[in-house]
Amino acid sequence: MIQTKQILIRILVCTATLCVATSCFKKVTTDTTLVVKSIVQQVSGGENATAKEVFAYAYYTENDDWTVASYDDALNRIITDSLGVERRTVPDVEGEPYYKEGYMGNYTALPLNQSPAMVVVVSPETRMYAYLFKELNIENLPETFLTLLFHPWKTAPYTEGSASKGSMWYVFPPAPLPEGEQPGEGEGEGGSTEDGSGSENNGGGSTEDGGGGENNGGGDSEPTAYR
Repeated sequence: MIQTKQILIRILVCTATLCVATSCFKKVTTDTTLVVKSIVQQVSGGENATAKEVFAYAYYTENDDWTVASYDDALNRIITDSLGVERRTVPDVEGEPYYKEGYMGNYTALPLNQSPAMVVVVSPETRMYAYLFKELNIENLPETFLTLLFHPWKTAPYTEGSASKGSMWYVFPPAPLPEGEQPGEGEGEGGSTEDGSGSENNGGGSTEDGGGGENNGGGDSEPTAYR
């Protein structure tokens, strides 16, 4: 009987050692790569098209008391606290183009490991920008997909997405062109000249959110105030 117990103990020890060696005890993490698909609808009710020249970045802000004060600030990667006292100019994360077989369109990837992360997307093509505060609260999700729809025909700020799912974009209308500048001039990523639907897919990063989810452009609500 004693010999049998000893054998069982040895088996259990060997099994535990094998589990450790083969990562049986999986690490739990909320880190994720946020993948943003950017779309533009040039006229009300028009077709959605791939947004061009979009770039994105993120700041770890500890709270959501931050804003982007202007298109010029968005272009130059500047965020400001709600009191207008503190400014930050060096993002914690810079977005990179995201390519994957079967995915068509303009995708930008931002690897995030803290929350809330203030994610800013800038569209020089439309002279628009948008931001959201992303909470990382889902475990072991390698990729999180969001869609952002720019409406250049709108004249007031609007929202895209769902606040309850952590995908509420605050989107700002096109900034006026500087005096004497023609469309397409003075535009560029992070330039120094005066300047820049959200539905979420938490399916383990294997399924694309095609922009036809919670809010795909027809019923965008316009907030009465922004931080």
